[in-house]
Amino acid sequence: MTHEEFRDKMKISSEQAHKELFEAYCGYVYTIVFNRLRSVAAREDIEECLCDVFADVYCYYDPGKNVSGDMSGFIGTIARRKAAALYKSIISGAETVSIDDESAQQLSSEQDAEWEAAANEQRRIILGKIAGLGEPDSTIIIQKYYYGRSAAEIAGMVKLTPENIRVRSGRAVKKLKEMLEKEDISL
Repeated sequence: MTHEEFRDKMKISSEQAHKELFEAYCGYVYTIVFNRLRSVAAREDIEECLCDVFADVYCYYDPGKNVSGDMSGFIGTIARRKAAALYKSIISGAETVSIDDESAQQLSSEQDAEWEAAANEQRRIILGKIAGLGEPDSTIIIQKYYYGRSAAEIAGMVKLTPENIRVRSGRAVKKLKEMLEKEDISL
């Protein structure tokens, strides 16, 4: 959705404009928030952060500004900042755990660091390719494979029938596998 489309829809009905914006960018925002918080936050915290992102988008969007183009930059920036703030909040509230010398050596080994970096890069690529599937396919894949939601549950989220969810899911997985093969990543 572009800024122009959103402003035009806001003139007609702000509630409908907000709903359409949420539907258009939910998967994108979820991917950003989930990627940042998955190692430290509970599912409920991630979903709450997602809602907070859209609340901020609705509160701070200035329809009077003459901005053009896609809204993904604006929304993505808010999502990254919200997720980073929650991450920092969770981490600063975490307890400090004392470890012995042997554990410290194990944690600091280069092999572990290299493996973790490779795993993070692979996750980043996979999530990027999922986002590249577009809506509603990216939302379907995230909800089905990351959260284990059923076709009926996802159908309510993206306004499709459960049968359509199953068909789109199969096609999206096939397309995702092809995209990942080009990156030498297999599922």
